[in-house]
Amino acid sequence: MQLDDDEIGLLLTSLETRNDLSVAELDGVGHALAFLLKDRFDAKRGAAANLGSTEEALHIADEAFPNWSFTIHGRANDRDGHWRCTMRENETFDSDAIIGTGRSPVLSQAIVAAVIRLAMQDR
Repeated sequence: MQLDDDEIGLLLTSLETRNDLSVAELDGVGHALAFLLKDRFDAKRGAAANLGSTEEALHIADEAFPNWSFTIHGRANDRDGHWRCTMRENETFDSDAIIGTGRSPVLSQAIVAAVIRLAMQDR
């Protein structure tokens, strides 16, 4: 499956603005991860049923970018959280060539958005 930047951008918009993605939309996110990460992606972890899990999202990020640093900031509210995730290769210095960022009302979606952005820059 081939995806262009506009299609991936639409997926990122959904990930970062909505808290109620359908199974079909999450399946599209899984396909985007498979396309971008290739052999660094376990399709079982990226199944639509797993993408809503923060633990699975962290495993996806860890497998794709081992030893990278994660910074997660957020505030849980009634229905929506306000989560931000930043992935950096080096947390000590500000000299990273690429940084992955994501934000979403759902923590797992913020993590996945950061992975997708990082993977887009890393190809």
